[in-house]
Amino acid sequence: MGIHFTTAVVPAERSGTDTDNAILIFGADTQDDIANLPLPVALHVQGNELGCFAPHGQMLGAPLRVSDAWIAAAAPTGDYGAQARVCVVLEPLPEEAGTAHVPVAEGVAEPGLASWVGDVIAGRYKMALRAVRVSTGDPLLVDAALHAPTRLPEWAEITHIP
Repeated sequence: MGIHFTTAVVPAERSGTDTDNAILIFGADTQDDIANLPLPVALHVQGNELGCFAPHGQMLGAPLRVSDAWIAAAAPTGDYGAQARVCVVLEPLPEEAGTAHVPVAEGVAEPGLASWVGDVIAGRYKMALRAVRVSTGDPLLVDAALHAPTRLPEWAEITHIP
């Protein structure tokens, strides 16, 4: 059994947007493990740690380390509030998940990412995606997201099928 997660920054020029994009990716080794992947509806940054939350502020797992670049990409810009794209890969990752690094040419700005991250960014997997608000600082500022869905397919704002 294996559940994988990572954060990454997709540069604006790669995504065709005006700003860099913060993403949080969850994947699994087997189809059975996919059912156990977290579906966060709120994210909170304190220092360089990212907490994932279910509705009503229930934390999902332990905090994840995030880079300053990820925090900057998730910050509010222009018409957009602070947010990140959460991606849940809906098919098993390759057996070698996590053993090789993604080439910089795949368009991801974070160093040392697993090779499968490039395939996620390129849209080569079936995925459920959701834009999730990101709060910072005081943990009492976590978006409670009281009415957000907590199961697939309702959780996904976008379902990508390659």
